[in-house]
Amino acid sequence: MKVLSLLDFRWTIRSGEIKPGIILLASALIITLHRYFGSVEFAVQNYSEITSFYSAIFMFSTAFLMLGVIPFLMIKILFRDSLSEYGLSIGDYKSGFTFIVWLFPLITILLLYPSSNMQEMINYYPFDKQAGDSIFAFLRFELFRLVFFYSAWEFFFRGFMLFGLRKYVGDWLAICIQTIPSCLWHIGMPTGEIFASIIGGILFGVMALKTNSILYPMILHFLIGATLDFLIVVQL
Repeated sequence: MKVLSLLDFRWTIRSGEIKPGIILLASALIITLHRYFGSVEFAVQNYSEITSFYSAIFMFSTAFLMLGVIPFLMIKILFRDSLSEYGLSIGDYKSGFTFIVWLFPLITILLLYPSSNMQEMINYYPFDKQAGDSIFAFLRFELFRLVFFYSAWEFFFRGFMLFGLRKYVGDWLAICIQTIPSCLWHIGMPTGEIFASIIGGILFGVMALKTNSILYPMILHFLIGATLDFLIVVQL
C-alpha cells in the first residue's frame, strides 16, 4: 500500500492542467516516434532497395500521419475543439503576406545563399538526390514535401502545440515550448540548421500568433526549404 501511495501522483494534477499535459506528453511521444521510425534514415536502413525519392516520400507520409492526422483526431475526438482554435484558418492575410514579402528575401540573401555553398548542406539536401535531374522531378518532390510534410509540421508545432498551449502558459512561453522539440527533431542534420531551427521556431511562432493562422508560417517554411534545394541543385 505504501508503494502504491508513493506512485499515486494524481494530487499533482489540477483540473486546468489536464489538456496542456496531454498536449505536452503526446508531443514528446509523437516527435520521438517520427524521428526514430519515420525518418529518411529509418527508411534507408530498413528498405535496402529504396530510392532517395521514396525514402523522402516515406518521411513525408509518416509526418502527415503522426504530426498531422493524430493531432487532428485528438483535437476533434478527445478535446472536441474547433480546428480554427488551432490556427487552421485564413487569419490575418494582410499581415501574413507582409511577413512573407519582407522576410523571404532577407532569409534568402543572408541565410539560404551562403548555406547552399556549404558542403555539409550540399551533401544533405535535397532529400531526393534526383530532384535536380529535371524540372518535373524537382516540382514533384517539392509538391509532395509541401502537401504532406510542411502542412503536418506547421499544424503540429504551430497549431497543436502553440495554439493548444498559449491559453495556459501565455504566448511567449508557448512559443518557447514548441521551439524545443522542433529544434531537437533536427539533431543529426547539418549543424547550422539545428541552430537555425531555434530562430525559425520563434519566428514561425510569432507569425502564427500575429496572423492567428498556421498558413503563413507554412508558406514561408516551404519557400525556405524549396529555395535552398533549388540553390543547391542548380550548382551541381
